[in-house]
Amino acid sequence: MIRVHATMGSVNGYKVRILLSMLALPFEMVDIDMRGGEHKREPFLSMNPFGQMPAMQDGDFTIADSHACLVYVARKYDKSNRWLPVDAEGEAKVAEWMSKSANEVHQGPWMKRAKIRRPEAITLSDAEIDARCDHVLRIMDKHLASRAWLALGHPTIADVSCFGPISILKISNYDTDKWPNITRWLTDFRKLPGVIDIDGKPLSS
Repeated sequence: MIRVHATMGSVNGYKVRILLSMLALPFEMVDIDMRGGEHKREPFLSMNPFGQMPAMQDGDFTIADSHACLVYVARKYDKSNRWLPVDAEGEAKVAEWMSKSANEVHQGPWMKRAKIRRPEAITLSDAEIDARCDHVLRIMDKHLASRAWLALGHPTIADVSCFGPISILKISNYDTDKWPNITRWLTDFRKLPGVIDIDGKPLSS
């Protein structure tokens, strides 16, 4: 049984849960007491010494970091290699957008959510975070003007990773509707089989 160690509100944990759900893989959600600092002490630190969520166990194998978890799940359980291609060009394009997710998207859309959840830990102003969101979403919106998905001609783990933080911007008081191609991409992703919201509820029929 796959076990995902994170809070339900963890955006990075949400990314992993989306892919597991889309691949119809059974998993157990192990809720972490973030407010109580459970992720900063043992036994969690044995899974991720950096004290960051999520960590994932699959039998005797343990992996931490949302992107590493996505790569592992896609490579091990998606035999079609659709979510993470094996050809050099396709894998590089996915890696390119995974990097953007870990950097620009993390510093904007992810930060927007983090400030609501942990305002004492985020010193950036709302205006600065919104400006960062505008910057990355403007580029993404232009990119998506001529294509349906971020990396390839079909959804990949790059889309999963970016969808996580961007999909919840509205409930974080940032209006994504001003970016029409982002809005279309979000809508199309939500229609994919197995997609769940951050609370674990199905989004697609």
